[in-house]
Amino acid sequence: MARHKNTQRDAIRHETRQKLLEATIQELANQGFDKANVNRIAQEAGFSIGTLYNYFPTKRQLMYAFIEETAELHVNYIQDRVIVEALPDDRLQTFFNAGFTFIQENITQARAIFNTLNGPDEDFKLRLFQAYQPLFHLLSEEIIESGTNQGTFRQINSRETANLIMLIYLGVGSQFNQEGKLWLTASMVSSFVLNSLQNSGKD
Repeated sequence: MARHKNTQRDAIRHETRQKLLEATIQELANQGFDKANVNRIAQEAGFSIGTLYNYFPTKRQLMYAFIEETAELHVNYIQDRVIVEALPDDRLQTFFNAGFTFIQENITQARAIFNTLNGPDEDFKLRLFQAYQPLFHLLSEEIIESGTNQGTFRQINSRETANLIMLIYLGVGSQFNQEGKLWLTASMVSSFVLNSLQNSGKD
């Protein structure tokens, strides 16, 4: 009986936490961190401000949780689709396809992430950089180094190139209209990047 109560309590706590994070994402997408209001977040989630502080003692800790959870979803979405591709050029195309699809299907989370990325808080930017490290690793080792070793890509610095590709991805990914439609397609961007990477001596 006690185990059942604990399981039920854990489920309620998880649901409450997720509702608070969902309300946080909406608030950050609309207001950014500086103007985000914890009272509005609690009200939007359907809880008292006391409940919010029971889960997240400070507004900053609430922000950390948002960054970690959203980045994990974003990273896993891309990784799961890229890694099943055998060829490095297919992996690169899938990287952009999956990444842009995630943005368009999760436009509120994307707005919140890009508001944070373009905001003034260096601590949040560092947290984002750390949370997205798996994508740098994916680009550097599983795509670029693999392509270089196979002769598909020319000899380049994989880490620097991964940084540049992430800048392109984030730059293009942040340019969407109110409906979440990106100005450039994944096909256009991946073709541009592939043309820059491919070995010119390859037949």
